[in-house]
Amino acid sequence: MATSTNLSATDRAGSLAELLKVAVPLIISYTSSALMYIIDRMMLSWDSVESLAASLPAGVLHYNLAALAIGTVSYANAFVGQYEGADQHQRVGPVIWQGIYLSVIAAVILACFIPPAPAIFAAFGHEASILALEVDYFRLMCLGTFPLLLGTTLSCFYSGRGKTIVIMVANILGTGVNITLDYLLIFGKFGFPKLGIEGAAIATITAFTVIALVYVGVMSYQQRGGIYHLWTGKRFDAELFGRLLKFGFPSGLQHFLDVACFTAFIQLVGSLGTEKLSATSLIFNLNSLVFVPMMGLGTAVTALVGRRIGEGRPQLAVRTTWLAAAVGLAYVAIFCSLYVFAPEAILKPYGVGQHDSLRALVVFLLKLVAVYSFFDALAIIFSSAIRGAGDTRFALLFSFGSGLVFLVLPTYIASFYGEAGFFYAWYAVTTFITILGIGFVARFHQGKWMTMRVIEHTLPELEGQPPIDEDEPGERVAVEAGV
Repeated sequence: MATSTNLSATDRAGSLAELLKVAVPLIISYTSSALMYIIDRMMLSWDSVESLAASLPAGVLHYNLAALAIGTVSYANAFVGQYEGADQHQRVGPVIWQGIYLSVIAAVILACFIPPAPAIFAAFGHEASILALEVDYFRLMCLGTFPLLLGTTLSCFYSGRGKTIVIMVANILGTGVNITLDYLLIFGKFGFPKLGIEGAAIATITAFTVIALVYVGVMSYQQRGGIYHLWTGKRFDAELFGRLLKFGFPSGLQHFLDVACFTAFIQLVGSLGTEKLSATSLIFNLNSLVFVPMMGLGTAVTALVGRRIGEGRPQLAVRTTWLAAAVGLAYVAIFCSLYVFAPEAILKPYGVGQHDSLRALVVFLLKLVAVYSFFDALAIIFSSAIRGAGDTRFALLFSFGSGLVFLVLPTYIASFYGEAGFFYAWYAVTTFITILGIGFVARFHQGKWMTMRVIEHTLPELEGQPPIDEDEPGERVAVEAGV
């Protein structure tokens, strides 16, 4: 049986210490990324209400189009985790390279959406003052697709092995660059041109590039010749590329369709007026303070579950996942308390105090966010766990089916009811996320994921053997010895 050597002896497999060692840098990394978008939106709100309103649909549409590739290449995280757990280190570099090749293809495809951008946004029926800004922002973001995907792929080399400090440093640096350039380019400070929403896009693209370059630099310095074959494994491997697509594509398609459902929601809400769209933009921006760190925790769960599957110890993956759920719910409780009891303090940096009707909308919606955030955390953690083992098809079908039935269709119907329809649409969001959380917990409890594996080699000594509990060392030694 393979065992991992990346964690110190004091970080017992399946322990809270192991989880936190991997997860905390990822949570900080994802939070810094969320901060990047929050600062974007905050500074754009100081520029104009129109810039704020345009940034959400344009940014979400770009991310939606890129989401299929993002979800697919980021699934290299599970491959790296399982290869590491199985001591097949030489396969880590090649799978990262397959993700890079996929990133190039996806970036070329995204660039094809630049010419028809005006027609795409015109179809959404938004106000003319917003339409031009949406097109400008979207076109620039499409040009930044490759550094975004490259950074996502390269980060899997570190997250899958539990070496997440590098990811944290790269994202903090990228966020610092983004915030600095936002101030300089949105408002035209210190001799820089005043570019408004275009400046926000340029700042974000530059941050993506910096993050990717940090990974390249660290890899060049530390891994020029090592057991992971990062530089010697760059050959296109049709079999490995196909397997990454086989397991990663459903994960990417789930990511794409999840974002597509919310894109449809945002565009439908946008048809109800600029104020409704601005309120929705602010809410999703604030919700990222909860949602995005949970994505970091989920990434850690995917890597650790993958490692335990590669080692042949799925029972430890169960322990890790429930520990992650406890950590996640505790984190959510803190922020939801602020949403409910101190909304004015949260909204103050956005300067919405002079817009009484907008402020009232956002304060009400924060209460709904406080309700569904608990279920959102459960959905992220438990879906990450089953996907780490390879259960990507169920995650796709359940998430997309629920999104259509409980989010998109009700929001479409609600869009015909004006003021009341806006609230009906947000009730639909709350219902949808609640169902997701309950459904993924049930799937995890079912346990089918415990028999899955994404890497190509099985461990013959484990075939037909029951799962091994870390608390029973005698049984573990007997199985490893083939007794």
